[in-house]
Amino acid sequence: MLRPPVAQERVEQRPDGLVRITLKKAYADGTVAVDMDPLSLLCRLATSVPPPRLHTVRYAGVLAAAGPWRSRLAPLLPPEATTASYEPETPRRAGGYRPWAELLARTFAADVLACPRCQGRMKLLALVTGPASITRYLATVGEATEVKQRSPGRGPPYWKSRVLRRQVLGDEGDCGSHARNGDEAA
Repeated sequence: MLRPPVAQERVEQRPDGLVRITLKKAYADGTVAVDMDPLSLLCRLATSVPPPRLHTVRYAGVLAAAGPWRSRLAPLLPPEATTASYEPETPRRAGGYRPWAELLARTFAADVLACPRCQGRMKLLALVTGPASITRYLATVGEATEVKQRSPGRGPPYWKSRVLRRQVLGDEGDCGSHARNGDEAA
């Protein structure tokens, strides 16, 4: 969580519509508060929001990303590293690319490259992307090749309560007027 740009205790809405911000320390000229209209305040606050994908925390020295001594820092080993069965985590790749199998394993905890019969490693041979190839493959494995039609959307709900109908529809709706006419005729 980040701190707000202005403490709530220092902001006050005045009766004339202006917002008064009380300063921590008086300016050199003796100013102790600043009055501005709400739109001007929002414009000034918006400039303090960093642009997307810009880091707000910067590291310098040994911890800097391009620091020449950064590689000399050894990561601290967890307590279980002393056991013989300890396997370090796989190193992260430098780029943002992650193989699809790794993403599925991280998201759904499922190894999609494990053979369901022998638990050996499978290898991706090809992707079927063309519509004709997809249709031919689905027909070969016995799946439907045509997309089912969507069912039509349902109508608006019918409320037995006249109050709810009046609030949502603005009147009692057609169904209520037919029912009253039918009751009067009977």
